[in-house]
Amino acid sequence: MELNAAYDLACALLVEHGLAHWQVTFDAAKRRAGVCDFAERRIGLSAPLTRLHDDAQVRDTILHEIAHALAGPRHAHDQHWRRIAIAIGSSGDRCTPADAPRVPAAWLGVCPSGHVVERHRRPERVASCRECSTTFDLAHALTWTRRGRPARMHPNYEAELDALTRGQAQTRFSVGSRVRVSAQGEWQGQQGTVVKLGRTSYHLRVGRSVLRVPFALVEGAR
Repeated sequence: MELNAAYDLACALLVEHGLAHWQVTFDAAKRRAGVCDFAERRIGLSAPLTRLHDDAQVRDTILHEIAHALAGPRHAHDQHWRRIAIAIGSSGDRCTPADAPRVPAAWLGVCPSGHVVERHRRPERVASCRECSTTFDLAHALTWTRRGRPARMHPNYEAELDALTRGQAQTRFSVGSRVRVSAQGEWQGQQGTVVKLGRTSYHLRVGRSVLRVPFALVEGAR
């Protein structure tokens, strides 16, 4: 469905169900078709998936999120939400149908046995095949390609794989730790203090500057 048509449909359905003060926005989500933001009074639609889905599926997604808005934030996908969803014309399903079009994943991980795992983002941690072992097992580690070709992995991934291969544990520094930047460049060798831990990097206070440095490119200060 075209985004302009989806936007107009969503706005019209919001008005129809007494939510004229709510907004409609698009985002880049690739795994979920819609979201209900109660704090911002906003219905969000995935632009990539909206383009792939037909009119009926997009309408169902919009009504699904409107049902959330009407039910309130405490009900998630419970029976109260489902009754409202069905009453306003939604299927009442928690997820989009399994056969609905999906955005192809850029990253594919393959284990030694040939099982395949998809990711939309570059992996930052070493993972093993869950079909081959219920716990992490380096013997079943996934090998990744991006769009069918070998690709450079995140520094954190490479450092973790190297440590696992050598049987060593990686060090994670806590806020307040004194550390040294090991990454090549103008900051190499500079020492600073960890002020925050991000998802993949440390935030370091170095003089008057705050740097973001991947976990793998920081070592303990000596």
